[in-house]
Amino acid sequence: MTKTEASSLRAEFENELLGSIVPFWEKYSLDRESGGYVSCLDRDGTVFDTDKFMWMQGREIWCFSHLYRTIGQKPGWLEAACHGADFIKEYGRAENGDYYFSLDRAGKPLVQPYNIFSDCFCAAGLAEFGKISGEDWAADEALRLWRRIQERKFDPKGKWTKQIGKNRPQRAMAISMTQLWLSEVYEDLVPSAELAPLVTESARDILTLHLDEGRRAVFERAFADGSRPQGMDGRLLSPGHALETLFLLLNAISRLGRLPEAEASRLLPEGWTMARICEAMLWTIERGWDEKYGGIYYYRDYEDLPLDKLESDMKLWWVHAEAMSAFLLAYRITGDERYEAWFCRIKAWTWDHFRDPDYGEWYGYLDRRGEPALSLKGGKWKGMFHIPRALMYLADICGQLEKEKI
Repeated sequence: MTKTEASSLRAEFENELLGSIVPFWEKYSLDRESGGYVSCLDRDGTVFDTDKFMWMQGREIWCFSHLYRTIGQKPGWLEAACHGADFIKEYGRAENGDYYFSLDRAGKPLVQPYNIFSDCFCAAGLAEFGKISGEDWAADEALRLWRRIQERKFDPKGKWTKQIGKNRPQRAMAISMTQLWLSEVYEDLVPSAELAPLVTESARDILTLHLDEGRRAVFERAFADGSRPQGMDGRLLSPGHALETLFLLLNAISRLGRLPEAEASRLLPEGWTMARICEAMLWTIERGWDEKYGGIYYYRDYEDLPLDKLESDMKLWWVHAEAMSAFLLAYRITGDERYEAWFCRIKAWTWDHFRDPDYGEWYGYLDRRGEPALSLKGGKWKGMFHIPRALMYLADICGQLEKEKI
């Protein structure tokens, strides 16, 4: 990739972010009557459900706040971030201090605070909002949530857990992945001497429990000794989740490794290098890419046996957004053209299939052939997060490549 190509790509990603994605959410998502954000938006921005999901509230607060802090101090972005932060301050917390999963439009709780990721995304949103607003309550609440997440992470659902853990004490990769991202969000709030061990712990769990070099796969579920649960859980692969995790790991190591308290060599388990981690991306995409229709499968079974997930063959927005970031970062780190080639292949398919030139934003759910399976642009799980975050990461990586290229 030449300096000129990197510059052109950076401009393209910034234009997609600021010309298509952000305006859609600015126009349709803010609930001017009841506060907070609605995320259930059809193709043209029509609201089809007014319930409010705390994942989406926290993510959107983070996104508007991060735009304001890193892209430009646009008053509308600050106002939009305040709009969400004030709403969750008023209605988000349950009596035990954890955050509900969902509320009705006016803020009445609908689903109990069973999911730690409600806390994680509200924490990220308030941490970022505190940086741009100067609101002490937001920073204080973000730090309280940070401590609470560290308490809950080994038993994230607590009394709401359905599984009988003692009989099959498997571990999912999601907590470690999210901790890596939170280490970035909290970099200005929590000392690096505290963040570095957290990154090391997450890296160890990912690389020694979930990443299996012998089988050339990144498994979603594992036991504490690195072995696999029997059956479908033990064979489950999620290519997008694996690539997002590897990206966030490389990003955390690169970022914290520049600090004197946390050199990169001390953040990774012995013998691990950035290039070695990048190799796992190649195994992941080779298993996850649909050679017939293109795009990345949502789920795969390691032995190509049946899966219980009906959406396995679908192509999802966040998978492709995260995959682009992963391969472009791997290319910047290694200079290896295999990563550049995969980045270009994924970007071309993504640009051709997910983007909606008529109404802006991206479709979220495509069938295997790459046609929209649902018209929605937002819902219970899709909101203002993966696409804008990825586009910001991609533009930043392109900027770094511009500086590094002769």
